[in-house]
This record gives sequence, structure tokens and C-alpha cells, in this order.
Amino acid sequence: MNAGKTFGWFVATVSLILVGNAFAQPTLSRPGPEKLCSVDTSAVLQADTAISTPDENGFHTIFNGVDFKGWWQNCLSSHSSNKTSGAIWRVDSAHKAIYAMSRSGSGGLLSTHKRYAHYEIMFMWWPQYGNDGGIFNRYSITSSTNVASNQMVLDYLGTSGVFSYYSEAGFPGGRNGRPWSYNSATSVTIPGSGGGAGTQGTADINDWTKQTSRRNLITGYGPTDIGCASTGCVQADYLRLWNQSGWVQVRQIYYGGLSTSQPTSVTSAGDKIHEFTFFRKHYPLNDTNLTTPQLLNDTAKWVTVVQDSMVLTASQVNTYQKVNPFAFQIHGGARYIYESNGGKGSWYADIKVRELDSLGRPATLVNTALNPSSKKVKYDLRVVSGTLQGSMELDHLVTVSDLKGRVLQQYTGFAGRNISHDLPAYTGVMLVKITTTRGNQILRVERAAH
Repeated sequence: MNAGKTFGWFVATVSLILVGNAFAQPTLSRPGPEKLCSVDTSAVLQADTAISTPDENGFHTIFNGVDFKGWWQNCLSSHSSNKTSGAIWRVDSAHKAIYAMSRSGSGGLLSTHKRYAHYEIMFMWWPQYGNDGGIFNRYSITSSTNVASNQMVLDYLGTSGVFSYYSEAGFPGGRNGRPWSYNSATSVTIPGSGGGAGTQGTADINDWTKQTSRRNLITGYGPTDIGCASTGCVQADYLRLWNQSGWVQVRQIYYGGLSTSQPTSVTSAGDKIHEFTFFRKHYPLNDTNLTTPQLLNDTAKWVTVVQDSMVLTASQVNTYQKVNPFAFQIHGGARYIYESNGGKGSWYADIKVRELDSLGRPATLVNTALNPSSKKVKYDLRVVSGTLQGSMELDHLVTVSDLKGRVLQQYTGFAGRNISHDLPAYTGVMLVKITTTRGNQILRVERAAH
């Protein structure tokens, strides 16, 4: 699938909807056959995935827009009351998108054949209010009932919070983070509902205002960068940033929880897993004016939802954190508006994956031999008052070291304008290396003692 052409279709479609002031999901116009239940335990099937050239940020397209190559439906979990057909999954080749719907109460897990260790998922999503879904990260496929996973929640209904997280089927940690709660499709309450501790405290887990009141650990963005007050985002900001009636782009980073020798052994102290979730309702197709740093508009900036990590014991790592597929979920039971009751399901498109190393760094940025282009990257970055600021047209890895080569700081940043990230408090000369798929740029910074 040509991602650029595909997203161009989406932009045109959404624009027509906005002009006509009639907010309606796409309708099935060229659907293929349903993806019925099957089982995947063989290495041969795991190799069956869409083959694509990585884009300039190292993401591979894993949905070709035409059929379900690379995907299977797992109906073994308790979500599938119908073990033969499961939920309804169809590819609409006209829209180059996947249509998902409960089968009168029967759900299912649309799973990748390929199995992943550390990864970053990015996709387009258009749900109907009243539907319950999710992303099952590295979930268990060896049991008929236990599909334990660290789930990214896609619950667009009731008291649930989209893009939060949940400890599915007994997954360790007792996570149930709901940074906001829905009263209706266009009304939310902050703080939300839920429970479970996280690295930033129990209260913060269920309070999006507190979650957004600090600078993001990955991108360096703070609340004012997305148009919120410095004290954090509130209900009105969420409704401004979230598209209640159109395509939203979702991005999740998931890594850790696997030692070098896993799954045969891990350290006695276990390992830490990390999860970051972002969304944005539109991104510019021709965002090339990067000569002067400036604020992105609301529809282009990545919005933080979750920043979380937790330590698993060695036993928990061996039990739950295998190299496994990830899956799109349709919840079983009554948590979907069925087609017979006027339900329109959920749509997924432009699904991409970027594999990471165990520290959460994009493999294509760490290993320059994988870089697809030698073209110079456009950037305008400078250090102002100890902060790296400016613009960058590609995702990047920043490594700050001293003159002896000792690494003082390393982090991943997203492409965009108004980048802002605090450098380490170090007196002397620092080398700031900015790595993208097009190579390296180095800034020399000297900070005098005060």
C-alpha cells in the first residue's frame, strides 16, 4: 500500500465530510471476505506478513490495504463466544481500510502473524461511540482462555478512556488507567476512573491534567506546546484535540520486559516494561517549512496520553512477556453497538510498525547500515539556555556525550516544529549527536561553570 496516496484519500474524504457538516463513518463499498477464526503456532505462518520498504522514519507498513495478508483471527479467548466466525473483520479495498464489528456479541483478536519484541505501532482509527476495543501487546496465544496482555484501551464508551491501559486477563501490575471518562461522545470528565499504580503515582494515572502538566519523556513537549495551560490539559482541550467524528492517528511505544537471553532466563530482579501512547487528529502532508521554529497547530502535534513503566519479577517476565504477536481486539458481550442496532463498527487503516531495541530506540536509527537514504535532513536546532530547541523533519535519536565519549543523555524525539528538550546539567563541552535515517548531525555545546 502506498501510504502517501492512501492518506491522501483519507484527507479528501474527511474534508468532504466537514464541508458537508455531516459526520458519518465510511460505508463498506468494496468489502472482501471476512477473516474467520484460525490458529497460528507455526514459524511458517509467522513469516507470512506484508513486505514493505521502510519509510524515512523506519516504519514498515504491515497492512497492504487489499487483504489480510499477515493477519489471523484468534477466537480462543473468552471474547469470542462464536469459536468459528468470531468477530466481523473485513478489508474494504476501496477505502484501503479494515472494518471491525462485533458479531452479535462475539468478539475476536485480529492478530499479526509476525511476532515482536520491542516495537512502536502507528495506525489510523475511526470508531463509533459505544464500541469497546483495544491493542493487546505481546499477548499470550498458548491458552484457550488466558490472553494476558498489557492492553492499550480503545474503549470509546461509558466510563472508559481511549488510549489508556489495562492489565488484561490477570496481566501483572493491576493496571487500569483511565485519564478521562466519557459521559457521551462529546463529553468527558477529568479526572477519569480506574486504578492501579504507575511510575508517576496512582492519582496521575487517572488524571490527564496531571499527566500533561509535565514535559513528555519521549518528545520533550509540554502542555503549552499543544495549546493547553501550563498546569495541564482540561476537558475543553481534549474535545479540541480529539476528533469525535473522523480519523485519528494513534502511536504507541512498547518495549522492555525481555532480558537479552529471554525467554530461557532472566535476571532475578526481573525487568521493566515501558508504555507510551499518543494521538493526533491530522498531520500535514507538506510540512516542509522548517527554517524557523514555530508552534505546530493543534491538528499536527502529538498529544500525550500515557507515560508509564513497571517492573516485573523474573517469573512474571518468563510467564507473560514472550516475543508474541500484537492484536486489535473487539470486546465480547454487549460492549459493541451491533449492526442490527445501527452500529457502524470501527475502522483501521495505514497500520505501521517500527521495531525498537530493548532501550526503546528505533533500530533504524541505531544501526546506520539500515538507513534507507543518504539525503541530508532538514533541521534547525540550537541550544538555548540549556535546552535543545528548533525543528526537525524526521524522527530522531539524540545522544549527548562529553569529549571522552561518555554518554550523558539519550532519548528519542518525533519529527516536528517547536522541539524542546532539556540537556543534562553538565559543565564543559558536550557533543549533541542527532541521528536520523539520513545520517548524523553534531552540535557542539559548551556550558561554563556558574
